[in-house]
Amino acid sequence: MRNPEIIETELMEISAIFDDTVKFERIIAWCGSHPDEVPFALHQLLGRHDKHPPQTSQA
Repeated sequence: MRNPEIIETELMEISAIFDDTVKFERIIAWCGSHPDEVPFALHQLLGRHDKHPPQTSQA
């Protein structure tokens, strides 16, 4: 597996893409190019999600 910082940088670059179709295509290509890193990437993304709980609007 490559350096975790490189993986995170690549994923952040993909997440910054505005067009959802292009973003989806890049995610598929990334997963195909680095299949052994997909579990690590998912763990990183899920871990980041837990650190920032969704904000609810108060009515």
